[in-house]
Amino acid sequence: MNSASTSYNGRSTRDPEPMIGQPEIESLPERPYTDLTRNAHLHGQQPAANQVVVSHRQQALSQIRAHSISNLRSELGGVLLGHAYRDGEQMLVEVIAALPARNDDHGPIHFTFTADAWSQIHHEKAAKHPDLEIVGWFHTHPGLGVFYSSDDVVVHTAAFTLPWHVGLVVDPLGNEASYFGWQDGRLAPIPGYFEQLDMQEKPIVPWRVAKTEVWHTRETEQFYASYEGHNEEADFLSASYRLSHALPISNGAMLGILGFVIGFFLLFGWVVALNGQINSLESVVATLADETSLNAAVCPNPNLRILAPITESSVAGGGDVAIFGTAVSPDAARYQLEFRPAGAELWELAGVQRRQTDLGLLLNWDTSERPLGWYDLRVTAVDRQNIPLPNMPSCQISIELVAGG
Repeated sequence: MNSASTSYNGRSTRDPEPMIGQPEIESLPERPYTDLTRNAHLHGQQPAANQVVVSHRQQALSQIRAHSISNLRSELGGVLLGHAYRDGEQMLVEVIAALPARNDDHGPIHFTFTADAWSQIHHEKAAKHPDLEIVGWFHTHPGLGVFYSSDDVVVHTAAFTLPWHVGLVVDPLGNEASYFGWQDGRLAPIPGYFEQLDMQEKPIVPWRVAKTEVWHTRETEQFYASYEGHNEEADFLSASYRLSHALPISNGAMLGILGFVIGFFLLFGWVVALNGQINSLESVVATLADETSLNAAVCPNPNLRILAPITESSVAGGGDVAIFGTAVSPDAARYQLEFRPAGAELWELAGVQRRQTDLGLLLNWDTSERPLGWYDLRVTAVDRQNIPLPNMPSCQISIELVAGG
């Protein structure tokens, strides 16, 4: 991996490209870009015009570094606190403090936010930083290198949905780090971040900015697929990911080791353990989504909620649009997913989900025959007579179908 670290006082002059969540971006308070970068050290490279510019106070970096080296045998993590701004259409995030998540649900190759840890974070935030907002999260990959795993994508997509929400991954053994954030509706590495020289004249952290990637589609889709029936192929591929996370070695050696190790685990019932990990992550993501998701604001009932797509976002039309969420009610006979063009009165049925879903795929909505534009989507719990349950209001969101890239 490689990186660059230079002092920087300039600004990109490239024209900004479209970003997700434009109404939310326009609601941010304005602040000059130079306020956060004038007396700052640029780690890595200048972010693109359609990426978040992250500016760290040294106190926050010290807190992250101290927590990251407190246990080099397990992944650790926490949340980033600060404020989000904009300078024109450029999003800016100032990270002022970091709160570690204190829980026992971590190990050499995984870290999760438990419900207890999330409660602890909110308690400490209220006591120590009541005026700050959650602007992202951080976690470590000790000795594994820096990348966004499929589990990381799931957590970020469900819980850190605002356009300026960012994630920091640190390898404290390799002294590497990288930020990740939303770019044109997808998660991508951010090539650099600023460190404000507010406590000392030299940078506090020794981390190089890693050349890295996001494990976007295949692993994440297979992870979600494991919710749908827990078929052997999905379980096998999810397990392969977890092992590859733990073994940063060549592809050839990886395949040989995976073949041996997976065969061993199959003999001893690793599917049961894997399902337990999946169920645990379902619970964690649902808890985080209840706290931070934009959809939680328009769909307050956590038992009937569309988690993705995010309301007011743009998605590629012309094919299947995956709708993920939660649909749980002992009184429901089924869950109807409907759509209508924005402004229309009549709803059309997109599909039906007949079983409860704690967290997973509700429907692949076929948009191949639908014109591009804005649509309303809703999920409704109904009884055997197809009457909506009075105690479970429908969850309704709005999305825009755009031409696929």
